[in-house]
Amino acid sequence: MLDNITDLAREKSSDKRRELLGRVADLFFDGAENHTEQGTLIFRDIVLKMLNDVSVEGRAEFADRVATEQRLPNEVALKMAQDDVSVAGPMLQHSPVLTDDDFVQLSQTLPETHLESIAQREHLSGTVTDALIENGTRAVWHKVTQNKSAEITPKGFNTLVNKADGDAVLQANLCSRPDITEDAAKRLLPLLPPEGKAQLAQLFQDDEKAANALVDRAKKAAADQKIVGRQKRLEAKIVIADVRDGKLDKSDALCMLVETNRGPDIVMFLAAMADLDEPIVSNALYQTNDEPISLLCKSIGITSGAFGKLMGLKADKLNKSLAETGRTVAFYKDLDVSSAQRAMRFVSMRKNMGTTKAG
Repeated sequence: MLDNITDLAREKSSDKRRELLGRVADLFFDGAENHTEQGTLIFRDIVLKMLNDVSVEGRAEFADRVATEQRLPNEVALKMAQDDVSVAGPMLQHSPVLTDDDFVQLSQTLPETHLESIAQREHLSGTVTDALIENGTRAVWHKVTQNKSAEITPKGFNTLVNKADGDAVLQANLCSRPDITEDAAKRLLPLLPPEGKAQLAQLFQDDEKAANALVDRAKKAAADQKIVGRQKRLEAKIVIADVRDGKLDKSDALCMLVETNRGPDIVMFLAAMADLDEPIVSNALYQTNDEPISLLCKSIGITSGAFGKLMGLKADKLNKSLAETGRTVAFYKDLDVSSAQRAMRFVSMRKNMGTTKAG
């Protein structure tokens, strides 16, 4: 086996590298139980070198071939796990040689598509799901909660509940988890529509006391939500009044609202500061294109720091990447105030013309 692999490694033609990689794998895995440690090390070194000379398509083909192999050297699996998702996906989802420690480390550097592959593994420990929840995006949280064989720790459930406000998919996934903790269920309850509350209570049907407590909390939550909603709108109006009276800086006020994750109040605040209707501001904030909200915030003098926090909240809600958010903040820093104000005057003029025509 050793002589054959060594001979193949001498081939230099790039056209043959893809074929050679498969033949090396066949030579190694056929009867791998009889290979010496030295043979395994040589296979590892040859494959690591050859992977640099094979196209993405060839590496993806090789990944499909070796992803489930228990004898694949860990170093090879790790290298492929950090490749293009077509190569990394099979390794991250199926490789038995990648460890929990590997996944924790990889979760800190890999992009969303790669973390989604980890989240779909047949078995996931609480250690790995904690890392995915901490380092992943909304799409990753959806995959983790949909994976019924994934172990989610109490800490993980609490974090997911904190992220579930306004996320119907995450709420539905959590409601279908029979392993959800009672504490997390109680905290999730106020966020749910009626059918979600009923489904969540059903999970605790074997624990009559817990089920009854959840039903009672659901009734109370429905009433409390109406009160809390009115209170939040009142508090937002106070913030607006303080800014107008000079008691509070508008950028500091925006940061306060962002930190409390109050989307409707942020819209109310920005609409008041820009003298625009709330639906116009809401559309600017929640559309994929970041330019309208950038122009609005720049025109009213929001600092780059406060705008960055707002974009962080938007990225979380719309599942946008950190790189995209960073580009938006960089654009905002370079944006000319006069240009932004001219653009917003045009928006205001169109709004007023529309009001006049309607009248």
